[in-house]
Formats: sequence, C-alpha cells, structure tokens
Amino acid sequence: MRFAAGQFLGDRQTRRRFSGIELADMRPTVPRQDVHTHTHDEAHLLVLHRGAYLSSARAMPEVCVEPVVLLNPPGTHHRDCFHSLDDARFLTVSLDSALWTQATAGAAVPSHATRLPALALPEAYRLWRQLIDFDDTSVLAIEAEVQALLARSAGISDAAAEASGSAWLVRARARLEDDVGNVPGVAELAREAGLHPVYFARAFRRAHGCSPGDYLRQRRVELAIAGLCGGTQPLAEVAGACGFADQSHMSHALQRAVGLSPLQLRRLSRLQVANLQERRRRRAQAVVFAQRESPA
Repeated sequence: MRFAAGQFLGDRQTRRRFSGIELADMRPTVPRQDVHTHTHDEAHLLVLHRGAYLSSARAMPEVCVEPVVLLNPPGTHHRDCFHSLDDARFLTVSLDSALWTQATAGAAVPSHATRLPALALPEAYRLWRQLIDFDDTSVLAIEAEVQALLARSAGISDAAAEASGSAWLVRARARLEDDVGNVPGVAELAREAGLHPVYFARAFRRAHGCSPGDYLRQRRVELAIAGLCGGTQPLAEVAGACGFADQSHMSHALQRAVGLSPLQLRRLSRLQVANLQERRRRRAQAVVFAQRESPA
C-alpha cells in the first residue's frame, strides 16, 4: 500500500499547503488492527502531541506516550499507528520531493525513520502554533521552522548511529543519562569504559560532536523539554527531576538552548486557541492571504 503526498490515516482538522510544504492538524481515525504496512512516497515530519503511538522509528520506545518529533524520509515503509484513538492528536508536515532534495543537499540526514532530539519540540510547537493562528506572515515563519527541524536531523546519519553504538559508548551514555543529577569525571567514565581518559574524551567527542559535559547538559535540557511539553508537574519538580540545581538553573539553560522560559514552553505546547476576538482577526487575515494567492 502506497500513500501519496499528504495522505495519512486520520481526519484533518486544519490544513495548509504552500511552497512545497503541507501542514495538517490531525486526529487518528483508523483503529490499530485495521492499519496495514504502507509506504510514504514523500518525506514528512510527524509531531505527536497526545496519544499512545506505536512506531518502528529509530530511538522510539515500544509505546510512546510523550510528545515527540519523527522524521520519515521518502520511501518510509512502516506500520506506525496509535494504540488507541482516544484523545489522540498529531501534526503532519509533508515535504515535496523538490523541497526535500534542496533542504538536504550535502547534509548527513538519516535514511530511516528517526526520532529527533527533544530540542526539536519547541520548533515543532511553534510551527503548529503558526498553523492554528495562521495569518499573512505565517508562511515565512513556517518555512523557517521547517528548515530548523530538518537541520536538527543533520548528523543523525546511519554512519553516526552505527559509530555511537559501540559498547563502551553505550555504557558511557547510559552512565550520563541514568543519573543526570550527578556529574562524573572523565577519568571515572574512561575507567568504566576500560579506556585511557585522553582516548575516551577524543572518541566521545568524535562520536557525539561534544564533550561528555556538554552531552550531559544537553540531556538535562532535553529531559526538561519533554517534561514541560508532556506534563503538568510544578516547574521546581521538573527542574529537580532533570538534574538542575533549581528552577532558575533550568530557566537559564532553556533560554540558552531554545530561547524560551519554562512557562513559555509549557504554554506553547498546550496549543491553546487564542481568544475569540484574536481568532476572528487572524481568520480575516487568512482570507485576505488566500485571495492574494489564488489565481486571477
């Protein structure tokens, strides 16, 4: 079974298409038992907002119940689906072949479906927000966010994934990720890996593009983003669970990484509609934009 551009198993609540990009705010409509293996002809991003999602994409758990961004390159062959249709919601961002070729030229993008790092979530939610509050400036904003999301995938190549799968690297990452509140020294990590500290530090940077300290710092930020986008915990509790000294420490780290405060990120991820007056204003702007774009 082959899916054409923009074809997905769901009901489109809102849809926009322009400049080789099609965005759709979706609700799934096909029960899991009725979903069959299928192939997507064109590339697309999928942003999971709510629901239990089953995916064969790289780095995905058996059942995903937290917000994530998935990159599906052209020709993705899978049976991804929702475990249940109850209260599920997702965004699709379809990219035509010309845009995909242009955007990924010379970039080491994955050839298999892949989960993007949590740092992609703020960009994905800004993109979704533009779709909800569409006006005549949204096209420019959406194009910029799509390019940013594709840039997130650069470096997650198959070769990089294979290199980072070395047993000692897996152990080192697990050490950093399982206890983000404690900061080990390079000598300790190297000893656990069975390597000389100098070789360990160089090889870790070669595999991940950063030092172990930067990796841990990024991991804390990613955990905070996931916690803020997918939960309702008090901000101080999120900070503590993610290894930050306090809420202020988390706030500074998020501002540096994604340009948003914890409260701004949480509000963005809730996708709340604007008040009635604002919605009417944006709807009128969208009508004017559509009239400009339509052929005479």
